[in-house]
Amino acid sequence: MKDCPPSQRVADHLEDLILSGQLLPRERLGETDMADRFSVKRHVIRDAFKTLESKGLLEIKRYKGARVVSLSMKEISDVFDIRINLERFAYSLALNNMREEDFEGLQTIAQKFLDSVDTASIEELSRLNTEFHNIIYKRADNIPLLEIITDLHIKLYITRFAAWDKRENIIQSGEEHFEFIDALRKKDLGVLNDLARRHIYNSKIAYEKRVSKITPLALCEKEVGFE
Repeated sequence: MKDCPPSQRVADHLEDLILSGQLLPRERLGETDMADRFSVKRHVIRDAFKTLESKGLLEIKRYKGARVVSLSMKEISDVFDIRINLERFAYSLALNNMREEDFEGLQTIAQKFLDSVDTASIEELSRLNTEFHNIIYKRADNIPLLEIITDLHIKLYITRFAAWDKRENIIQSGEEHFEFIDALRKKDLGVLNDLARRHIYNSKIAYEKRVSKITPLALCEKEVGFE
């Protein structure tokens, strides 16, 4: 961490605050306030904001500043519907292209994920989850499809952490990885289609619950001056 740039340290800390719910959806983040808070120059804050924007956690408007992303219930539903169907399509393309080394890689990552539930950060678990599914997506051999799925993952990045706020949810997600491996080996598209829905649907429900607990008044107070 000693060699970590100041902007990355700030970005990491703000990310923790956002994903833990300490910074609310639509909460405005001022460069000057953040620079004072972290005792850094404003350009460090701007770089940190850009990092979080690339992860889909902040939106930045010219002359308005930055605020924490908030997806409407309809946006969440629409994006999840698209993502589920695109992933099902990817699995159907990958089904007959899987190799033994792919299954070995999936098995290794799936086991590492479960073994790391109590020791790894949510971000590290998220990386392992992405690495697991990317092995399958690449066997779909469709670059535009992989790019679209990746973009949707970024857009929904914040929802995964809402779903993984409980240990049992993380374990369930990890166990489903082994179900993916078994279904891929058996070339069972029906099971894969069901897994595509189950594996990501909990993120949607958990994020909706988190947002619904935030009062309209709180949201208004946090976003004054942004619009």
